[in-house]
Amino acid sequence: MIKTLFFLFSFFIAGCNANESIIDPTKYEFDTISFDVVQKKLIIEPELPDHLQLLLNNWFEQKVKINGFDGDMKFIIFDFDQKESEIIDGKRVDISMSFNIILNKPTLSQSKTLRGSVSTFGTLSGEFSIKDFETIIRNTQTNLVQNLSEYLKSKSM
Repeated sequence: MIKTLFFLFSFFIAGCNANESIIDPTKYEFDTISFDVVQKKLIIEPELPDHLQLLLNNWFEQKVKINGFDGDMKFIIFDFDQKESEIIDGKRVDISMSFNIILNKPTLSQSKTLRGSVSTFGTLSGEFSIKDFETIIRNTQTNLVQNLSEYLKSKSM
């Protein structure tokens, strides 16, 4: 009898400690974007969540390529906004940010600016854990960088 109670108690404790998430992190593959300049610089003006900061830095270093003989580019991120809200039987996260890309070519006395913004959202409904909602937030941040990459690819600067 004691062995049975011990087994049931152990099973109950193990079940309470299981924190397996039902939401998988988004796998991403960003497009490569090229600019006809010699130097590039990323400027992030607002404080960003760690995951988004890391994503943007990695994307900029690995997927934003330069292939020119003259000029520089400043990629400025600003007006970041992340809002969490309650919806019927769940939660929603809305994320947006704005950006400016300034291309300067001093030898040609040219300057070109592209202004834009990207946004996305994620939702979760039903029964879920805090860890599941944190995964939705991270996935939504990943989708934001994906949207930025696709937007710039479509502009073909």
